[in-house]
Amino acid sequence: MIRFVTDEHECKQLWDTFSPHERAWDEWELMAAFHDEAVFRFNFVAHETDGVTDGLIPLVLNTANGRHELFGGSYPDSRVLWIDTQHFPEYFDQLPENTVFFDLRGSWADGLLTMHPQYEPNFVDRDIQYFLVPADFDYDFVNHINTFSNGKRKGFLRDLRRLKEQDVQLIWNDEDESDLLISLSVKNFGDESDHAQEDGKAEVKRVVRELKNLGYLRTLTVIVDGVKQATSLSAHFKKTWVALYAGSNNDIDNLGKLLNSETIQESCRLKVDEINYMTGMAWKAAWHMKENPCRTMRKPAKTMTAES
Repeated sequence: MIRFVTDEHECKQLWDTFSPHERAWDEWELMAAFHDEAVFRFNFVAHETDGVTDGLIPLVLNTANGRHELFGGSYPDSRVLWIDTQHFPEYFDQLPENTVFFDLRGSWADGLLTMHPQYEPNFVDRDIQYFLVPADFDYDFVNHINTFSNGKRKGFLRDLRRLKEQDVQLIWNDEDESDLLISLSVKNFGDESDHAQEDGKAEVKRVVRELKNLGYLRTLTVIVDGVKQATSLSAHFKKTWVALYAGSNNDIDNLGKLLNSETIQESCRLKVDEINYMTGMAWKAAWHMKENPCRTMRKPAKTMTAES
């Protein structure tokens, strides 16, 4: 039997019951920071067998566009549904029209589709989550850079060296630099910035504030000639590192390269098992990061045009 749960307190109880608490995305408090109470409504989907709840899809309604999504929205990646996959048809039949589950873990989705191939048209959208395993390069990013082609490696190290020869300071702490991140993003991308609108700014501020409250926040601030010119805001959760947000002044050559290199090097110093660089952006593949496929589920299935 399928039942929908709209009470926030009961939703949290169900979440705490089914979450494996393995990744940052499994933590209610962090996901609640992505959840704008003015926009989202709880509509969790619970499966019961003989009166016992044995599966959960943490569904919410996005009232801004009438779409149902997973709790936490579209930003978190490589997620799985906490269900017995043999029950998926029961869930799917009860899901509201216009439901989207962004960036599900590809291996999990592939397993589900092996069991239920009729849903393949609902999983056509694909993306890549990029990550690094520091143990692969003995916890020193320079060893990873050495896997680049000879010319690329020399150019990469030269660019970093030249930038560091300037008046550059690197400051690691747990400070909330969301205002700096937002200002850099808007400077670089204008109206195209994810943080140009008030809702985008508010989300970043909520998430960074909660990361700090939880003790997960690791902040790198880069100061050039006495001025803050770049920042990365990461989540250090257990033995994983999530590179959540980063921004740098695009007018300073190679500053973004330095920011990401030093962020990776810090996570190596902390001996994490994995650095999650999330989805999108071609530079991650160019840096020889590992890849995890992701698949997005849509109900109804995406309409394919002649062009696509």
